[in-house]
Amino acid sequence: MNKLKVLIADDTALYRRILTDAVKNTGHATVEYAVSNGAIVIERLRQHDDIDVVLLDVFMPELDGIDTLRIIKKEFPDVEVIMISGEASSSAENTVEALKLGAVDFIMKPKGEDASENIDKITNSLRGLFALINVKKCSKSIEQITGRRVKIVPKQTEDEDVEKSRTKEKAADKSKPLTKVDLILIASSTGGPSALEKVLTCIPHDIKKPILIVQHMPPDFTKALSKSLDRKCSINVKEGEDGEIIKDGGAIIAPGGFPMIVESADGRKKIRLIDTPHVNGVKPAADVLFESVSREYSGKNVLVAVLTGMGSDGMRGVEKLKNRCNCYCITQSERTCVVYGMPRSVYEKGLSDESLDIEDIGVRIVQLVSGMSGM
Repeated sequence: MNKLKVLIADDTALYRRILTDAVKNTGHATVEYAVSNGAIVIERLRQHDDIDVVLLDVFMPELDGIDTLRIIKKEFPDVEVIMISGEASSSAENTVEALKLGAVDFIMKPKGEDASENIDKITNSLRGLFALINVKKCSKSIEQITGRRVKIVPKQTEDEDVEKSRTKEKAADKSKPLTKVDLILIASSTGGPSALEKVLTCIPHDIKKPILIVQHMPPDFTKALSKSLDRKCSINVKEGEDGEIIKDGGAIIAPGGFPMIVESADGRKKIRLIDTPHVNGVKPAADVLFESVSREYSGKNVLVAVLTGMGSDGMRGVEKLKNRCNCYCITQSERTCVVYGMPRSVYEKGLSDESLDIEDIGVRIVQLVSGMSGM
């Protein structure tokens, strides 16, 4: 497989050098250009049609990252963009906006004078993202040649195929749409901010059901995401707080870096933020929230949506919900996912009751909450 050709844009020479080293260290890409602002990015892309990926700083002179991203997505839709974000709240807000505009993901900017010590961490992050981009490019190339959509999944043994078939048949027997919903759960990761906006903007203000969300993001970024979604949605969207009472209506997003669970106290369901190790390599993790809900809402009606994201976070949690609750699970379709990882793990385990395009999931949630079983 050919190495990806990367263009780096950052207005700090030190960071350009560090990012150049990190890209080279992945073994999956080469740096074609390292420039200082967005205007030069657009100039280079117009002159050279072989750039695969742009690493794009949020704040730059002349043309900042957000405006540069908008132009890239309009003029060069096949070029993937990875944002370079700092830890400031303004940077987080702009990064969230960039993800909604189509950036595939983001990496954190190296810190301070010892920034070079972060090269290994940046390299590992980029290695995973480059692998993802290569898979997408390979899939798209095969589709263009054959005219058929390619589904790239791990090879399964015959016994595994038989077991999965049995599991799916068993799940299908139990897949009866809910006639009542007590709680809505949503899990997402890579590609999640845009997906969440498409789902939540379909939810009317009078839905009167609590929505709990896990989106894999660092601290501050979930706060920025919550504020952005709250401005655009009819329902209230906020970041979860420890001890907060879960009320009907509105959505609560787990804060970055804090696993969120549900506990009962004084006859009420409350949010608890706990200090635990990473689960599935992430914190917060959907599995942690879902497992707590399976205990606290045992026998209740729980509607789950598992959206785009790498890995398999949420799968074990959905399994526990299916065992302890009356749980109905919707997974995002492969064709509308940025990364068909989390939904695939649920689907292939036989736990998905419906697989829908992202544009249809919000509408379907409203139908089920309203007691309408048909699409």
